[in-house]
Amino acid sequence: MNTRMYRTVKNAITANHTSRVDINKRAVRIMAATAMIAFALMPEMAIALPWDSAATSILGIFTSGLTRTIAIIAVIACGISAVAGKLSWDWGIKIIVGIVLIFGSTSIVDYVIAAA
Repeated sequence: MNTRMYRTVKNAITANHTSRVDINKRAVRIMAATAMIAFALMPEMAIALPWDSAATSILGIFTSGLTRTIAIIAVIACGISAVAGKLSWDWGIKIIVGIVLIFGSTSIVDYVIAAA
């Protein structure tokens, strides 16, 4: 009798979980559709001027003079470490690739957009 009751409880829990997952999926779809309709009806959100200025400010932070100076110091530190024989090439490669991606990001994105 315990095995039968265990199966009944297990089946009830599984059915409850399945129905909750279906309800959650429907709720997410309804919320996404509502949000898209709300954004479509608000012309000031469609223009996205506040987001553009915020994104431009963040880009300016990552490519400003201070960031360039920090990158130069990191390359100098890699060079000094390499001369002293203390450079972990793993770290050196990560630093160089990071600098290339940060400062070359606009060129990379422009290239991908032009290719598409």
